[in-house]
Amino acid sequence: MVFVTGGSGLIGSYLLLELSQRGKKIRALKRENSNLETVKNLFAEFSSVELFERIQWVEGDLLQIRSLEELIDGCHTIYHTAGNVEFDDRFKKSIHLVNVTATEDLVNAALSKKTPNFVYVSSISVLDAAPGEKIITEKSSWNMEFAHSEYARSKKKAEMEVWRGSEEGLNVFIAYPSVVIGSLDGQRESEKLFAMASQKKTYATQGITGFVDVRDVAFLLVELAEKEVWGKSFILNSEEKSYQEVLNYLRAKWNLGKAKILGKIQLRILYYLSFFSRIFGGRNLSKSNYHALTNTSHYSNKRVKNLLSFSFIPVDEALDFHSNRYVNIKKNNSN
Repeated sequence: MVFVTGGSGLIGSYLLLELSQRGKKIRALKRENSNLETVKNLFAEFSSVELFERIQWVEGDLLQIRSLEELIDGCHTIYHTAGNVEFDDRFKKSIHLVNVTATEDLVNAALSKKTPNFVYVSSISVLDAAPGEKIITEKSSWNMEFAHSEYARSKKKAEMEVWRGSEEGLNVFIAYPSVVIGSLDGQRESEKLFAMASQKKTYATQGITGFVDVRDVAFLLVELAEKEVWGKSFILNSEEKSYQEVLNYLRAKWNLGKAKILGKIQLRILYYLSFFSRIFGGRNLSKSNYHALTNTSHYSNKRVKNLLSFSFIPVDEALDFHSNRYVNIKKNNSN
């Protein structure tokens, strides 16, 4: 049996679908008030409700240390996808509780129960290009001199806990997804991309980053675990696009005008103005967010492609598939 955290989240939902279609016995963690209808709908659309109903859902909290060992009892592999995807640094405490403390406790529980395998979903935000390095690889390391969000810091600390578990006997691998393109219920962080693109007026930056389809992420998490490729990390990235390219591709689909470009000077003005906005309860455009929106980052996916002879879903195809689902989901929700 496998144990999945974050099963009602975007990556977690598609992971459950992938595992179920491979005939795995699954125990999935959910919070007391979690709504599983979106996961059930996903199964109904791409598989079957019968497979969804075979999942053993257990209520619990990753921050309740005493229950963790009981929850994972009898499981041979943990897929840890749960996390707080928050980029507002004001929520530092809650970000670190969910992303760092909970991961540390889950690693300790796995060691205590001798659960052999641990798969951790990290983020490309923990990988920095070294001076003179044009392409970021799994060997790229954290640069203390760079501006990082609290989210990135928390994922890096959590990753260190997972590697510590490896040193103490766990079989682990760590996945670094780039910006995940996905659709679930119209409310997920990644789906804000579609919400932005569908507005009458929207703004884009010319920063470049990597994108990957959630279906590829789910497939690779399971495939790598089945291949027992332990002790390694893998960048999961299809290709790089600018935010401008992605938003304009979607807007062209919906017969909307091109997004207006925010240049570095305009963003810098917004960066300074956001300090005043924060005083009145507004969101802060942090230094790390500013760099993320304006930097050009390229990521190598050669390790996983060469190992598995794998071809990623092209970004345009991913945008077509998930934007169509997003539109249908929003229509159904409004009826």
